[in-house]
Amino acid sequence: MKLSHIPSLRRFAACSALATVALLSGCATRLSPPITGYTCCNLRPDSGWLASSNYLGGPILPAGEPVVIDTAKRDQYFYGTIGGDYISMSDDSARGKEGGQRWLRQIVVRTDPKAELASWSPEVQSAVYSAKVAVGMTRPQVLMALSYPSPNDTKDLNANTWRYWTTQEDEPVDVHFGADGTVSSLSGKAAAVRILQFKR
Repeated sequence: MKLSHIPSLRRFAACSALATVALLSGCATRLSPPITGYTCCNLRPDSGWLASSNYLGGPILPAGEPVVIDTAKRDQYFYGTIGGDYISMSDDSARGKEGGQRWLRQIVVRTDPKAELASWSPEVQSAVYSAKVAVGMTRPQVLMALSYPSPNDTKDLNANTWRYWTTQEDEPVDVHFGADGTVSSLSGKAAAVRILQFKR
């Protein structure tokens, strides 16, 4: 067999996820019409799974990728494609249908965010493209760079501190906002902070 015919790890994960959905199809519901739009922000799926806990690490699935979500299960799990690749999504904090749909609508937006991204300064654009945060960034800019913090740790997006977790260090990083609503500092274990901090 030629090497070019060997499925990539990403495709293997997608096939495994499809098999899981097939096994659970009796419990799943097809969405009609499907939920469509674009990724709100940079996402970090792990082996084909994207969760609201949002551990940061691994490859970046960039903001503005086309999304089609066509299957839901137990108001907490959603299945479809992002950028043409199969994806499984779960809201770990969902409490009923309304909660799961709210999280999904945060992640899947109707307008391509790349237009807004293009209006920001070159430095902010570089930070977002690299999924990092710089002092002076606004809340919407942090959201596009890192996606939403876990609702288990950050219950109010108007709070002065958002907490993110990093897979490499398994340590939290707190993003602090000043009175003007922009990032004032990042705090946490130094190695974890380096993962999220944009260097000019």
